[in-house]
Amino acid sequence: MNDKDLFYTNLPTSFRVIGIGEATKEIIETVKSYAYDCVSATVLTAPFECVPTDEDKMVIIVAKDNEDHANSIAKTFHDAGVLTIGLLDNADLDCYDSVVSETSYTEYPDLIKAILQPIVTQGMIAYDFNDLQTTLTDAKHFLIKSVTRCGKERVAEAIGCIKSSLTSSLLNKIERLSIFLYFNKVGKQPLVMQEMTALTDFLSELPESIYVIWAVYPDESISDEEIKVTILAAGKELENG
Repeated sequence: MNDKDLFYTNLPTSFRVIGIGEATKEIIETVKSYAYDCVSATVLTAPFECVPTDEDKMVIIVAKDNEDHANSIAKTFHDAGVLTIGLLDNADLDCYDSVVSETSYTEYPDLIKAILQPIVTQGMIAYDFNDLQTTLTDAKHFLIKSVTRCGKERVAEAIGCIKSSLTSSLLNKIERLSIFLYFNKVGKQPLVMQEMTALTDFLSELPESIYVIWAVYPDESISDEEIKVTILAAGKELENG
C-alpha cells in the first residue's frame, strides 16, 4: 500500500467506495480522480477485512470476482445500518440495500459518479443523502440511465430518450425514482424555465405509485450548450425488467 492509498484508507469519511480485489483497481483509481469531499475509495486485498465506523453513512461495494468476500463485507456494513450498495454479479441481496442491474463493469465508474455527484455537490434544486437513502434503502435493485443532448430542444430530447427506454413493463417495476438535470451555468446557452416543461410533463405522466424526487445541478464538465438528464430507478422487481 502506497502513501496515497494509506491517506484514503485513514480519511474520515461519510461515503466509502470499496473495491474487492486487484481487479477493481482501475475503477477505484477513477473514483479517486473525482476528488469528492467526504468520499474515500480503496481497494481491499486478502484477507479482505473492513469494519464500519461511526462516520459511515454509505458504502458502495465493487467487485469483478471475489463475490463471496464482497457479500461478507457488505453484510457487515448493512448490519451496522450503513446504506449498502452493490456493483457486482452474483450478489447476495440480503447483504445489500440495493444492487445494480442492467450494466457492465466498464460502466461502474460512471455509475459511482452518478450516485455520488448529487450528494457531494451543490445543486440549484438540491438532493441530499436523505433523498438517496429514501430511494435505495431496502430497494434490492436499481438502475441508472443518462442521456446528454444539445440544441434548442435539448431537455425535451433527453427526456424523450429516457422515456423511450422506460417500457411499460419496466415502469411497473419501478418503486422509487430520482431524476437529475445537469447544465453548464456559465455556458452560452443557460437553462431557462421554459425548458423545464418537458420535465414537468414527464413527471405528470409517471404512475402515481412511483415515489419521485428530482433536482437540478450546475456541472462545468458539461459542454456549453449541453444538458444531461440522469435517472436513478429502484425497485424490488427491477432485476426482472
